[in-house]
Order: sequence, then C-alpha cells, then structure tokens
Amino acid sequence: MNRAAIVAGMRTPFVKSGKAFKDLGPLRLGREAVRGLIDTHWVAPESINSLAFGVVVPEPGKPNIAREIVFEEKLPQSIEAQTMSSYCITGLRTIAATAEAIQSGRIECGIAGGAESLSHADPGIFIEPSTGLSMGQHGERTRKEWDVTRERQDEIALASHEGAVAARENLAKEIHPVLGVEHDSGPRPGTSLEALATLKPVFAQEGTMTAGNSSPVTDGASAVLLMSEERAKEEGREPLAFIRAMTFSAHEPLEGLLMAPAIAVPEILARSGLKLSDMDLIEIHEAFASQVLANAAAWERGWRGDETGPVDWAKVNVNGSSIAIGHPWAATGGRIVTTLANELARRDGTYGLVSICAAGAMAGALILERS
Repeated sequence: MNRAAIVAGMRTPFVKSGKAFKDLGPLRLGREAVRGLIDTHWVAPESINSLAFGVVVPEPGKPNIAREIVFEEKLPQSIEAQTMSSYCITGLRTIAATAEAIQSGRIECGIAGGAESLSHADPGIFIEPSTGLSMGQHGERTRKEWDVTRERQDEIALASHEGAVAARENLAKEIHPVLGVEHDSGPRPGTSLEALATLKPVFAQEGTMTAGNSSPVTDGASAVLLMSEERAKEEGREPLAFIRAMTFSAHEPLEGLLMAPAIAVPEILARSGLKLSDMDLIEIHEAFASQVLANAAAWERGWRGDETGPVDWAKVNVNGSSIAIGHPWAATGGRIVTTLANELARRDGTYGLVSICAAGAMAGALILERS
C-alpha cells in the first residue's frame, strides 16, 4: 500500500466556551482551521482530493460541515467531502478515513479535521445515553475502581500546564489566529500543586475529580494535511511523519466509559510489532487525569490485552494536553496528531503513540513513524 504522510497541521486557538468564540459556530471555526492550513503551508486548492471533517454538536441547518467548508471557502467543488461524528475520537476517525483512502490509492491528498462549538452545546450532551450518568460521574467510578489518588491526578494536571506553558512558542506555530486571539486560553503559568489541592470535587461529594484535573469545555477546530509519500515528494515536501498503524476499540460502558484505550493500545502495539518502550513520545488525551492514570495502569497490568510494561511518564504529553490546552471534542484528534508529528520531527524521534478515549466506551489509537 501507499504510505500516508502527515505533512502539516493547523488549528484555531482553543478557547474556553462562552468566551471569545461564543458567537462562532463549528462551520466558521472549521473554515478558519482549513484556511489557516492552506494559507500557512501553501497548499494548492486544486491539489486537494478529499476533505473529511467532523463535529459532535452540529450546527442547525448545516449537517454536512465538510461540504459547507468547501463551498464557503470557495475550494474546488470537485473535492469530495464527508462529515463524521464519533465523540472525542472524531478527529482520529477523519484522519483514518483520509489515510486509508491514500493507502488504497484512491486519493493522493486530503485534509482531515474537526470543529466544536461547545458554547452552543445542550447540557444533555455531557450525559452518556446508555447509562444516564455524566462523563464525570463515570470518571469517579473508574477512579475508585483503579484506586487513583487525588494527589496523582493533580500531578498529571500540573504537568499538563507546565508542558503547555513551556511549549507556547512551538504550539504557536500550529495556531491560526481568530478574532485577534493568538493563543489557547487554558494553560496557566502560575499553577501549583498547592493551588490545585484547594479545588473542590465537582462530580461527587466525596470525589477527587476537580475542575483543575479535568479538561475544560472548549471551542476550537483543527485541520491536518495528509499526502501519499509520492505526492509529497512531487511537491518537494518533507513529511513530518508517516502513519504506521491505526485502530479503534469499544466495550461495555459500565466496565469503564473511558477505558477503551486499555483495548486499543495493546492491540495496536501487537499489530505493529512494537513495544510501548519503543515509543519516543506518547500522547494520551486528558479527558480527566483519572482516566489517563487508569488507562496507563490497565496497559501495565494487561487488563484488556498483553501487558505493555511500565509507562515512561517523561515521554507522555510533553507539550501539555487537554487539561491545559482544552478539549473541543472533534478537534482534539487533529491537535494531538499535529503536535506529536511536529515534536517527533524536532527530536528526530522514530515512533509516537496516540491514545484517545471517547464517550460511548470507545477509543482510537495511532502510531506515527519517521523513517
């Protein structure tokens, strides 16, 4: 098969919902991410074969956001466009669909991404339909089952903020300013374990999950440019990385709503013939710090697959992740893949792992390689 290359990625700033982007819907945010990608990386619109875009909370009257982006950005109308929705793995789904089309030889160049305006979301969207519990309530259940402490959750949150603050200059290269906003609103330079420890639980009276160790409700969009290896060479582009493997998993929600990465990660490692210790960088989406820690423990113990060996936390989310940066659901996959590909290139690393959990007890995993 043809190798699918990650060539570039851009996104809007991720901004706390109800703030600077409160009057922008997902279509406008998606347009900004796609336009930023095309303009910043000198993409010839006529070279684009496909646009796969996602949204979890759709804009009324605009069910196919992908096709509307083509029209409103005046891109060639020959571009095939598909809209996808799969909760927090939506961005990975669009990347997978584009990569598979490239690998099969059906297309040579495509854009994948997603947008979310959670400023306009109904509160009911945060409830898991199959159980009637909120995502946070599920998180508290998982936290108890895996004996995750409040102190360790706050340490993950602090590391997320410290990583994002330290990476501000590098992350800025991936951001297309919108409405004068140039940076993410979430990363906090002054965060400390002492400050995080003062926050009260928000999902259970005797719980340990707080606003500080959970991802904030956020608006934003991301877009990723993928090409076949041959097309990238023809255009004189140096790929950031290639997609080595992709997988998706699902299980019973009451076994752990956000625990499906416990299936996906051992599976993708086994299929690719690699070990967790082979990874130069690991990106674990931070819906909640408790979920990050529970899934890592599940990998190490072999709860839903082969034991992976210990997680090297020095390799995890080195530029911060969703707790600090924010989590516009459909946009998170594109953000993570872009940042991982760029960081692998900066470090001249070989392998990078992406793990993203999703409501509905689903997950996606992806391995990038540079060789």
